[in-house]
Amino acid sequence: MKSSAFSLRRLRWKLTLSYTLVTVVALLVLELLLASGIIAFLNSDLLPRFVGQQLRDEFAPRLEAPLSRTPPDTARLREELTWFADDSGIRGADAASPETGLGVRVSADEGALFVVDERRRLLVSVPRLEGFPEGRPFEAGRVPGLDPLIDRAFDGEENSGRLSSNTDGRVLTVTPIEGDDGRVNGVLVGTFRMPNLTGPLLITVGASAILLTVPAGVLGMVFGFVTAWGLTRRLQRVVYAARAWSRGDFSVVVRDRSKDELGQLSRELNLMAERLDALVQSRQELATLEARNQFARDLHDSVKQQVFATSLQLAAARALLDDDSGAAGEHLAQAQELVQGAQRELNVLIHEMRPAALEGKGLAAALRDYVKDWSQKAEIPAEFHVRGEREAPLETEQALFRVAQEALSNVARHSGASRAEVDLEYSPRSVTLRVADDGRGFDPAFGTGDGFGLQSMRGRLMRLGGRAEIESAPGEGTRVVGVCPLRDTTGTVTEGKVGQA
Repeated sequence: MKSSAFSLRRLRWKLTLSYTLVTVVALLVLELLLASGIIAFLNSDLLPRFVGQQLRDEFAPRLEAPLSRTPPDTARLREELTWFADDSGIRGADAASPETGLGVRVSADEGALFVVDERRRLLVSVPRLEGFPEGRPFEAGRVPGLDPLIDRAFDGEENSGRLSSNTDGRVLTVTPIEGDDGRVNGVLVGTFRMPNLTGPLLITVGASAILLTVPAGVLGMVFGFVTAWGLTRRLQRVVYAARAWSRGDFSVVVRDRSKDELGQLSRELNLMAERLDALVQSRQELATLEARNQFARDLHDSVKQQVFATSLQLAAARALLDDDSGAAGEHLAQAQELVQGAQRELNVLIHEMRPAALEGKGLAAALRDYVKDWSQKAEIPAEFHVRGEREAPLETEQALFRVAQEALSNVARHSGASRAEVDLEYSPRSVTLRVADDGRGFDPAFGTGDGFGLQSMRGRLMRLGGRAEIESAPGEGTRVVGVCPLRDTTGTVTEGKVGQA
């Protein structure tokens, strides 16, 4: 038992450590996937496409009116660009210098918003672009990748994916600005320099992994321990039942009502144990029948012959009693030896035929020991009471003992009881056995109780002139009552010939 339990504990800790390892690894993989996804998103065309779509839908319509005027209202355009730059966080490089009061000029790669009209002139830029004077032709070729985007915009391209690009962390997006007649009057160009977040993200992942690994490991260990504890506890029930079955005790059942694979296995094992029990009972009955036949043959071959020889010696002694008392005495001595030999033969045969459970005990003592052992194995508290104990024929004791075994086996298998009680009551005319439990019970109107072995119990007792009954109701437990009349050695019922015990 200790080695099995230790083995199960090892399985429990293996499962616990497996859950912990899976939790920690899953957390690290999730963080790496998240960081990789962010980096991939920042380096993909999705970001510039999203920015271009936002500029097209929300900001470009504000520039249509000032750009449609002749000449274009550059003051209004600058005001709108400045507002959007401040609102979006692009503004900053255009802030006035405290020494000169002039805006600081930046290159196009550092991030800016500017408007180019249909004549390819740079009208307004925020912040002001270094090397790109306003009011002069805009040399788009100086900004890598921008020239084809502007050409597509003036050619009527509307797909924001074809009007934007993301190269080496530099986002370019071009948004066409249309007039009332649907003609492209100019384009809004946005350039943004995306910061390199690969290093910071990896550092963040490493730091969070260190900070979260310990809590995640603890949570995984707790969850794994609880799950593994429940699993190994269910397996221990199977091990306990299998050990009892190996000893021939099929009254122990695996109590597992879950619908998963382990619960299904437990139910199949219970069914197998029930069938094995029935098979063992059948083989025991066949063995009993064979033993009776052997007993009959032994009686015929030994005791019967000795009794016949004894009767001959007694007849000879009676014939010589008046004429030759000495010879008659010799015949009587031989008859006495034959009787003693027959007695010894009978003792040997009786010793061989007496059930092991009843050997040297009697029914009450055998049942008391059996109920105690059954209670420990089935984990169901049970009490045994006996009243008026007296000697009973061997076949009566054996039949009632088998009935008690069958009834207690049913309690363990089917009742779901929390306690059981066995009463053995002797009267001058009969012996009454009662086995009661507080289990779920059943409705006798919907069944005969054959599934509870009632036919087997009835068969045993009816051969002795007794009877067996089952009293039960849903939710009120079940009580098995077996009554067997007491008979003397001649086969007649004691205390008069009673037909009903």
